[in-house]
Amino acid sequence: MPDESVDFYPSRAHVVTLALAALALVVLCAIATRLGFDAAQASGSPAALTVVSVSAIGVLVFTGLGLIVVRRLLLPAWPVLTLDDDGLTDWLPNLGVEQVLWSEVTGVREARLVFRRVLAVDVADPRAVVVRQRTFVRRIAASVNSLMVGTPVVLKPGSIASRPEELSAALTGFVAGRAPHAKPVA
Repeated sequence: MPDESVDFYPSRAHVVTLALAALALVVLCAIATRLGFDAAQASGSPAALTVVSVSAIGVLVFTGLGLIVVRRLLLPAWPVLTLDDDGLTDWLPNLGVEQVLWSEVTGVREARLVFRRVLAVDVADPRAVVVRQRTFVRRIAASVNSLMVGTPVVLKPGSIASRPEELSAALTGFVAGRAPHAKPVA
């Protein structure tokens, strides 16, 4: 049972992939905006105006997301996961489940989420974890995780700069002595 907190940081490869995806989406939306604008001027079509509006909003949204990701690349000192005496805190922006107390944890297991190996942290009351999320996006992400994996708390080792075995060992070390009736990582 560890006495100190353990922080896990984001994988640079994952952050670079997100930055490139955001850039590609900005370019795609900008192209759609330009084509829609040309069509709207030529025909005055309401559909073309709708394409221009939606694409322009897409450029703004994906530019904002890209800037958040670039900030993450430049300031990698902020952890995405913290394990401490109280519980785990998933700091993943807009998608993490924030804090889960060890008293809520019933076990940790490996699972698959859309062809991706993840660590599912089972909790006694998944609905309570979903409901207490501060933002709508976090509640949606936690609900989707509950439906697909059976728990709202899903840790993606590929997004964390750590081997899955290290993450599993750290979780098991914290869960073993703190969570009631917790099962080790299977």
